[in-house]
Amino acid sequence: MPAVSLRNLTKRFGRLTVLDGIDLELPEGSIYGILGLNGAGKTTLLRILMGFLHPGGGEGTILGRPLGKLTAGDRARIAYVPDRPVFYENMRVGDLLRFVGALHPRWDASAARRYVDVFELPRERKIGALSTGMRTQFSLALALSTQPELLILDEPASGLDPVHRRRYLQVLLEASAQPDRTVLLTSQDLGLVEQTCDHFALIHDRRIQVAGPITEILESQRRMVVQAPPATGDALRSLPGVRRVRDGSHGFLVTGTALPDQVRRVSGVRAVQAEGLSLEDLFWSYVEA
Repeated sequence: MPAVSLRNLTKRFGRLTVLDGIDLELPEGSIYGILGLNGAGKTTLLRILMGFLHPGGGEGTILGRPLGKLTAGDRARIAYVPDRPVFYENMRVGDLLRFVGALHPRWDASAARRYVDVFELPRERKIGALSTGMRTQFSLALALSTQPELLILDEPASGLDPVHRRRYLQVLLEASAQPDRTVLLTSQDLGLVEQTCDHFALIHDRRIQVAGPITEILESQRRMVVQAPPATGDALRSLPGVRRVRDGSHGFLVTGTALPDQVRRVSGVRAVQAEGLSLEDLFWSYVEA
């Protein structure tokens, strides 16, 4: 059973359509990244999963339960860290650990102490006096200490310098190694997704443009420099698997899943040079326009 399954999910705010026909499946045990520009609907999608917003249409499940019908027991199995966590600013780090521990049924006090030590968080300091990076690390420590089956992170690792970012990602990867734990994160940080995730989806223009295992998707995508006269452009655009054709000074730059042999068979094509795409190349091939 997938940890999250969505079918034809839509969301509108007045006349503005934010999500339009979202289909998504998160395999249990995966680390799944959702990429998109600002305003693409990533945070809206997470809020729908958590039940903070109601979808306008479609259906889905989270940990086997229908959207919007999570029980208290279901919610205890999920940890959600928003992009801007809200704390009791006057509480000390140690006090908040004890406070949350007394309320959460799955709290692991030994794990909480371990994460606080790994992140070198001062237990006696008030949360309001923590730096942005410390608050980011503390949010992850609290979430992981609840032993979640599904960990949802909105723009993780924001505000971290390179040293603390590395430590944050190491902790996240180690904690995600449990076979019954699924991680869903949203990010504009392509490097973070490439470092941590085994699956991803790209939301653009209100829809998911591409989704699945990162390695498989990148292996199926390529960019080709095609030497051909200008009149060949329409024939190239009509090929199955061609997503984008850009005119160049001596031909065309073709991006998509089309194979080089398909392109070579187009009348007028003189030469084809193919290369693979990085995740960044793939991202910009969808959103650059």
